[in-house]
Amino acid sequence: MSENSSERFRQILEAARKREGGAGIDTMLVNSHLAQMKLFMLRQGLEFYPVQDTYGFRKSFLSALIESNEVDARLEGIVDDFCLDGKGLWFARPVKDSYRLMWFSKENYRAYYDAADALEEVDLIYSFRVRQPGFGAPMPPAAPGSGQERFVRLQVRKGEIIETISNERPSFDPGMALMQSATGTTRTVINTLGFVPAVEAFNTMRSTGMDATGDFDWLSDHILTHDDLVKNIRGNIEFFGNPTLFTSLPRSQVVESGGGDEMRPTISSQAGFYASNRPSTRVSQPLGRGGAGRSRIPRVVSGVEGTDRAIYITPDAVSGDQNLYARQYREEVRTALGGVDELGISSGATAYEVKSLYGRAATTATRKCRGLLSYGLCKLLAMIIQHEEYIFRESFASAAGIKPPALPVWEELQDQAAYDKAVEKFYKERSAFDAKVEAAIGKAVQAQKLPPGVMGLVPDGDPRVEWRWTGPVFEESAEDMVQSSIVVRNLQELGVSSIQALRYLFPDKTDEERASMLNGFPFRVAQQTQQSIGSFLAMVREMANTPHPQAPDLPLLADPKMDLTPYLYRALDYLKRELTYAGIYSDAAGSGDVGALDSLQRGRAERGLPVEPFPVGPSFLPDGTGGGLAGSSLSPYGAPGSGSAGQSLAGGIPATQRQPERDAQLPSAGTYLARDPAGSAYPGSLSPGSGVPGGAGGVPPGGQPFLFGAADLGAPGNAGLLGGPVPGTGARRVPVRRQRRKP
Repeated sequence: MSENSSERFRQILEAARKREGGAGIDTMLVNSHLAQMKLFMLRQGLEFYPVQDTYGFRKSFLSALIESNEVDARLEGIVDDFCLDGKGLWFARPVKDSYRLMWFSKENYRAYYDAADALEEVDLIYSFRVRQPGFGAPMPPAAPGSGQERFVRLQVRKGEIIETISNERPSFDPGMALMQSATGTTRTVINTLGFVPAVEAFNTMRSTGMDATGDFDWLSDHILTHDDLVKNIRGNIEFFGNPTLFTSLPRSQVVESGGGDEMRPTISSQAGFYASNRPSTRVSQPLGRGGAGRSRIPRVVSGVEGTDRAIYITPDAVSGDQNLYARQYREEVRTALGGVDELGISSGATAYEVKSLYGRAATTATRKCRGLLSYGLCKLLAMIIQHEEYIFRESFASAAGIKPPALPVWEELQDQAAYDKAVEKFYKERSAFDAKVEAAIGKAVQAQKLPPGVMGLVPDGDPRVEWRWTGPVFEESAEDMVQSSIVVRNLQELGVSSIQALRYLFPDKTDEERASMLNGFPFRVAQQTQQSIGSFLAMVREMANTPHPQAPDLPLLADPKMDLTPYLYRALDYLKRELTYAGIYSDAAGSGDVGALDSLQRGRAERGLPVEPFPVGPSFLPDGTGGGLAGSSLSPYGAPGSGSAGQSLAGGIPATQRQPERDAQLPSAGTYLARDPAGSAYPGSLSPGSGVPGGAGGVPPGGQPFLFGAADLGAPGNAGLLGGPVPGTGARRVPVRRQRRKP
């Protein structure tokens, strides 16, 4: 593909992504396919539900999370990016007591994996806008570097997050990023999650490797050909749309030359005549719009003699072969994309065939939903649930007074043998601590009484999250539902369990939901089963009174081969199962394992130390004082123009600048702020000389002194795990906070 063709194809894709019209694009192949995929992928809506929810807290938590982030309203644009780019990234960021779910298109992120195909680091770029001083209304998008649009770059690792705000769009290229870092402001915050909260979703993956292509990339030449074809057809219609006049009179006598685009009124309009079913010719051109230099034929031509001849000829603008070829070409491309051309279904003769034909589009959409939702957003939601359960365990231990083991720090010991011994002791004590906490949680949950201050979700086994449609594309009629119910009844008569049979009547519900629906008395099943048991018992009585043919002195029932006891047991078990359906608890971790930091690495990250105790390179300082933000200012983003902005902290984060990401306020993508956050510290962030978030002199606005150490526990807007020691007791105080979820 030539450079000009590549640019044209890019314009077609970007016009469909941004929904821009009037870009000189005539083909609707991309727009039509995207509309069909959104119809079958989203249908009447999506619902996310946990695979296991014993206490009912997970479903309410997911519903609140999806609603607060307005995910259902953003899914149409996400599907456009997913189909156009072939991949994207789901990202979650803790903000106060909730999470911000974000989607990044292909050009706005880079994902880096380790040798085990686990996500090790993500690099994200997005923009927001800042109101200029003296202006109150949003301004049109300004040119890069004008100071109105700001760009955020996030380098997310398991232990830390490096945030950079700049006036120019950052580059993923290391060389360009180093040059641009001098003009930005940078800060490093603690990743309290202990893992990279991101999942890369792939659309059409290759047979090997972790990469994918967009739906339209491999058909770019065909899409451009169809665009040219439609352009030619439209040009023919515009050119040959008006009839051509043939007459024996001179052209100057019958043609009124049009000077430019001005309108030439007709004689009837000058006389005041107009039709009520069409616009008046006073304000409209009589024979369509003509371009510059074109001639206009007046409706009334006077002075025609009897020997003169005049005739209008209307040419065929689009031939039948051209129209048929364009339609067939459109159908072939739509079929290659895995969809159906709604305007040219040539193989659908009946309603059933048309519905079956749309099954191809439904199947394609279902496969895409697996990549976008099953292996994307659902895995991210499972990570969030696991972190909420981690918060519950930590807060429960703090509220119950169960002290965790002391963290061994290499920077303090500086002795390899002593450090190895301390690490071994730490892991043993940590295992005992976890077992003690789990036992205490089990007793508290069984007694339905939790200590005050406990936050998060109660651990509940399998954390996986699934999705389903809230409604179909084709609504079922009453006759369809009756036929499905007949199938269910016939399956039950064959001995199929009710949960298995109800899959044909309620295919979108889970087995647990079907079991909860069976809370009534299945009179038909019970009646038929009881009759079968009565028939068996009657057969037993008959066999007890009937002599055995080979032993007339014994009844037929005495033959061990004629024992009907197993049949009775099976009938009773079936009746018991049909009357006592219940959910099944699963303690499996499933596919929701996030590969988070272990307890030792998480503790080092919370102290602002490097995750690995033995960094490689001359930048590591054994006393733990190396690194730090560039510049002497304590601003959360450092001093503007500092040369080392954006570099990772080799020696850890200084104690005065440790801040968890949930309290490090950061603008969301596409927002419009009243003031520039890069010009000064954020509200609630570190101020020069204060040493505390949001206050001065070591005291935040709430009046409580800021506690250094574990920033994840002592931050004011986090899960509220640690409130400081109680004077005179040495025990931990659990702060009284608004309960987000009470079991």
